[in-house]
Amino acid sequence: MPKRRAEQVEESADGSLDSPEEQGKTPHLRKRRAVEEAVDETFDPLDQLPVEATKILDDSLDSSAKKRKSLAPTPTVPKKKSAKTVQEGQQQENELFEALVSGGSALQPVVSEWVKRYEDNAEAAVVELIQLFVVCCGCKATITMEMYRKSETSEAIRSLTENFAEESGDYPLVTTGPIYKKFKVTFVEFVEKLIEQCQHAAIYDEYLLDTLIMWLVALTDSQVRAFRHTCTLACVKLVTALITVAHTVNAELDNTQRQIDSEEKRPDSRRGAGKLEKLAEKRQELQRHINSLHEIMDFIFSSVFVRRYRDICADVRAICLAELGVWMKGYSAHFLADSYLKYIGWTLYDKTGDVRLASLVALQGLYSSEELVVHLDMFTQRFKARMTMMRLDKEEAVAVHAIQLCATMMARDMLEAEECVEICELVFLESRTVSHAAGDFAVKYLFSDDFMSRAKQARVVKGRKKPTEHQIMLMELVRFYVDVKIHEHATYFVDSLWEYTDVLRDWAMSSMLLDDKCGVVLNDEEESVLIEIITCAAKRATSTAIPTGRARGRVLSSKERPLMSKYGTDANKATNLASIPQHFNLDLYSEHRLHKQLEVLLNDLKELMMKHTDPGVLDECALTYQCLSQEQFSLHSTTDVALSQLVDDLVQNMKQYVSACKDDSLAEEDNEDLFGLAVTLRRLVALYSVIDLSRWKFTDDLILVLDIAVAEGCIDKVLCNVLMCLRLEAMWTLHSLDVNSPQADTVKWLKARLQHLVEQCLELVKFGSALGQREAFVTLCDLLVMFAKQLNNIGQLGPLVYMPDDNMQHALQMYVQQSVFSGLEDEKEPDNDEEALAQAELLNDRRVLLAGFLKLAIYGIIDMKHAAPVFSQYVKQFHNFGDLIKMAVTKCRESNPISWYKTVVLSLQQVYEQTRNAQNGAIDHTSAEWVGLRDLARRYSLTLGLDWGKVRQPVVGIHRDGMIYALACPNGDEDDAPPHLDFLEVVSEFSYHLIDVDRKGLVAFLQSQLTEGTVERIEKHPAWKWLMAFKKTLVDPEHAKGSKGRPKGTPGRPRGRPRAPSPAEEEGPPPPPPPQVAKEDQNSPGSTEEQGEVITPPDTGKKRGRGRPRKPKT
Repeated sequence: MPKRRAEQVEESADGSLDSPEEQGKTPHLRKRRAVEEAVDETFDPLDQLPVEATKILDDSLDSSAKKRKSLAPTPTVPKKKSAKTVQEGQQQENELFEALVSGGSALQPVVSEWVKRYEDNAEAAVVELIQLFVVCCGCKATITMEMYRKSETSEAIRSLTENFAEESGDYPLVTTGPIYKKFKVTFVEFVEKLIEQCQHAAIYDEYLLDTLIMWLVALTDSQVRAFRHTCTLACVKLVTALITVAHTVNAELDNTQRQIDSEEKRPDSRRGAGKLEKLAEKRQELQRHINSLHEIMDFIFSSVFVRRYRDICADVRAICLAELGVWMKGYSAHFLADSYLKYIGWTLYDKTGDVRLASLVALQGLYSSEELVVHLDMFTQRFKARMTMMRLDKEEAVAVHAIQLCATMMARDMLEAEECVEICELVFLESRTVSHAAGDFAVKYLFSDDFMSRAKQARVVKGRKKPTEHQIMLMELVRFYVDVKIHEHATYFVDSLWEYTDVLRDWAMSSMLLDDKCGVVLNDEEESVLIEIITCAAKRATSTAIPTGRARGRVLSSKERPLMSKYGTDANKATNLASIPQHFNLDLYSEHRLHKQLEVLLNDLKELMMKHTDPGVLDECALTYQCLSQEQFSLHSTTDVALSQLVDDLVQNMKQYVSACKDDSLAEEDNEDLFGLAVTLRRLVALYSVIDLSRWKFTDDLILVLDIAVAEGCIDKVLCNVLMCLRLEAMWTLHSLDVNSPQADTVKWLKARLQHLVEQCLELVKFGSALGQREAFVTLCDLLVMFAKQLNNIGQLGPLVYMPDDNMQHALQMYVQQSVFSGLEDEKEPDNDEEALAQAELLNDRRVLLAGFLKLAIYGIIDMKHAAPVFSQYVKQFHNFGDLIKMAVTKCRESNPISWYKTVVLSLQQVYEQTRNAQNGAIDHTSAEWVGLRDLARRYSLTLGLDWGKVRQPVVGIHRDGMIYALACPNGDEDDAPPHLDFLEVVSEFSYHLIDVDRKGLVAFLQSQLTEGTVERIEKHPAWKWLMAFKKTLVDPEHAKGSKGRPKGTPGRPRGRPRAPSPAEEEGPPPPPPPQVAKEDQNSPGSTEEQGEVITPPDTGKKRGRGRPRKPKT
C-alpha cells in the first residue's frame, strides 16, 4: 500500500492529474503540493513514513528551494566587501543579539534599522539575519558572504554542525539565569515584529522569506538539538505572524470587493475614470498576496511541522502542538480541517506529559468556541474515548486539563451520562489537584440548568413543603454519594466540592433532618450520609486552608440542637454528631451569652456517653470534652463541672460493680455485673486517654481486680480495660511530676505501682488468654519506653528508671515469636471481602506487636541479641513485615554498631543451625533454605550503605566472628574438618564492603585460627574448599560478591560510565592509603576484642606517606 501511494504521488507530481487551479501553478509548487498530500495520506502514528514518500519529500524540498532561489531577483550588492564593511556587519549582528537578550523597548528600533539595511543591501541584511538565528541557537560559528554565495545550504548547515563549539547542552532558549530569563519572549517578539515591519513589501519579494525559510528548514533537520529547537520555534512563530498578516490582507480584500460591488452598481456616467480597473488590479494583487501567504504557511507546515511534531525532543514536539492550536483558532478557515486535527489526536498518546498537555490546551481553545466546535464532529467521534480516559493520566497537570476539556465537552452535550459519572467519581482521589478539578466538573454536571429546572417543576408531596433550591442540590449530592458506593471518603468528597458550591456552607442543611414536613424525603442510609457530610463540612470550615473572610466556627442553634437527641441512638450518626462541637468558635458562647446552649450541649454529650458502648462514639465524646475544657475557653469552668459530675457517676458505678463482683468469679461470661464493669471502664478509658483523671484515685480497686484476674482468670473485656486504665494512670502521674523537685511520696508510690503492674503483666504474657496476653504485652512495651534510662537525664526522675531483667526479655521475645510469626504459613487466600478484611486486621495487630518489640531493641531497653530471631525473619516474612524489620536493622546499626554486628551474626547462625537440623546435618547447597540464608546475609549487607568509613568496624567484626564460628570444632576432633565451614560462604556476602587494609588483617587473623596440620588436611577433605573460596575473596577483591569493577580501597560498584585509564593508571595502581584507626573509648567497658577494634596488618617497617605518591620525573 505505501508503494502504491508513492506511485500516485509521482503521477500527481508530473501534473497529469492536477486540477485547473493546480495546473496554473509553477511545477515545483505543484510537486510540493503532491508531496504534502502524500504525507497526509501515508502517515500513521504507529508506522514510519514510507521510504518512497520520504525520498520524494526530501527531493522536492531541495529542488523547490533551489528553484525559488533561482527565480528570486538578484539584488544589487557589491561583489566585494571591505574590512570596514565586514566590521560594521559584525557590529550590527551583535546589536541584534544584544537587543534580543535585553528585550524591552530596544527591540522595535533595531528591527526598523534592519529593514532599512535590507532595503539598501538585501543580501548583506539576509546574511546578518541568518547569522542572528545561528547565534540564537548557541552556535559561535560565523556565516561569511562567501559561504552564503558559493555553498549549498546543506553543506553550510553541515559545516555549522561540525563546528558547533558549545560543549554543554545549554543554549539561550533553555538557559536559566537573569541574562536569558526573557530570551524566549523577546525572540518570539522579534519574529513577530520582523514580519510586521515587512508585511507590505519585503515578504512578497520572493527573496527574504524564501531564503530565510530555506535556512531555517535546513536547521530544523540538524542533528543538533539547539538548532532544531530554536529554528522550529522560529518557523512556527513565522506562521503565526503570517496569519496576522493574512487577516489584514483578507480585510483589505473584502473591503476592495465591497468597493467593486458598489462601483458596479453605479451608472456609467457616475463612475470614476479607470477606478473600476484599479480596484480590480488591487483585488488581483491582494489575492496573489493571500495565495503567497498560504503557500509559505503550507510549505512550513509540510517541511517543519510534519517532521518535528514527532521529534525526539519533547520540547520541540510541545512547541509544534501548542502553535498548531493557535493556528486553528486564529485562522480556522485554512487550518481547521481533519488533515490538521489528526496530528493533535495522535499526540494525545505521546509518552511525554508536556506534549499531551499542549494537545489538550489546543483542544480546549477549539471546544470553547461555538463557531469552531461544529467542525469537530468527526474528530470527537474518533478521539473522545482517549480524551475522557486522560482524566486518569499519571501527570496531574494533564489530568486536570483533561477534566476541564471534558467539562467543556459536557456543556456541548458531547458526553454520555456514564462518562460524566466516571469523571465525577474522581472527587475521591488522593490527589487534591485532580479531585478539585473533578469537583468543579461534578458541580456543573449534578447542578446543571436542565436538572434544576426539572427538579423545581417536580410535583410536591402532599402535606410537605416545597423544597428549596439548596435542599434539592444537597439531596442530589447525597444520592450521588450513595450511588458511587464509596462511604469512607466523605472528607475528600466535601473538600473537592467546597470551593465550587455554596450548598455545603449553608448550615440550614440540618433542617432536612429536623423538619418533618420538609419536601425532601430521606431514608436511613441517606440520613447517615447527610450527617457525615455535615460533620466533614464543619471540619472543612475550620481548617487552615479556608478562604479569606470565612468564619472559622459556629455554635449550634436552638433549631439544630435536637440532632443529637434525634439521631443519638445510631452509633455511626452519633460519632459524626459528637465530633462537630470540636470545630466550634467557643468564644461566641461568652460573647453572645449562650450559657444555656452550652449546658444543653454538655447534657447531650453526657447522654451519648452513658447511652453508647461503641468505642468510636466514646472517643469522639471524650475529645469534645477535652476541647470544651481548655483553659483559654472563658466558660471552661462550666465544662469542668459537667465533666466532674460525669466522672463521679462513672467512678461510683465502677466501685459498685467491683464490690458486686468480688464474691463471684470474674471469668463468668454471663455475669451482668462484669458486663457493666467492662462498659464503665471503657468510658473511663476514653476520658482518661485525653483528660487526667488521677485526682479521682479510683485505680486501687482496679489493682484488686487485676490481682484476681492473674490468680483466677477474668473475661477479656474487663481485663483489657483494667490494664489500659492502669497504664494511663502511670503515664499521667509521670507527666504531672515536677522534674526538678518531685515529691518523694509520689515517686515512691509510683515506683511501687510500676513494679507491681510490670510483674502482673509479665505473668499475663506468660499464662494469660490471647487478648489478655496482647494487652499485657502492649502495656509492658509502653511502660518500659516511658520509664527507660532517658529519665536519668530529666531532672530528678532517675529513681523511676526501670530496666527489664533477662527473664522478662526472654518472655517478650518468645511471645513475639509465637504471636507474630506463627500461623502465617497456614493462611489461605480469602474467598470474599469479609475474609480479606479479617486477615488485614489480624496482620495489622501482628505489626503493632512487632513494632512495639522492635522499639525496645532500637532504644536499647532490651539486649539486642533478643532481636536476632526477629531479624532472621527478614527474608521469610518480607511481604508482611519487611519494612519494619529493615527499619529496625538500620536503626540498631546506627545506635550500637558493635551489638548490631553480633546480633546479625547470631541471627545468621540461628538460621544456619535450623537449616542444618532440618536437613539432618548435611546441608543441600542447592536447596531453597540455603538460598534464603544467603539472601538474608545479602540483605543485611545492603543495609550497610555506601559510607564504608562508618561500617568498617561492624563489617570486620562480622568476618571475625563468622570465621571463629566456622572454624570451631565442637567435638574437639581437630583431625576432621569443622562442621560449619560452609558458613564462610554466608559471611562472604559482606566481603565487598572491606577495604584493602582490613583484608590483609583478616587474612592474618584467618591464618592464626588454623593449626599447623591444616594445610595437609585441606588437600584431603573436600569440605575445606569453603575455606579456600573464602580466603580468595579476602585476598582478591574482584572475587568478592558485588564488587565487580570496584576500585581498590572503596566499597561497592562505581557509579557513572567507565573512562579510559590514564598513563599513570596503566603503569599500575597506587598503594592504598593508611587506615584511619579511631581512638579507643576509655569509658566503654570490655576488652579491645569485645569492642570490635578494626584489625590492621603488621608493621612492615616501611614508611608510607599520606595520600597518593608522586610519580617520579623521567
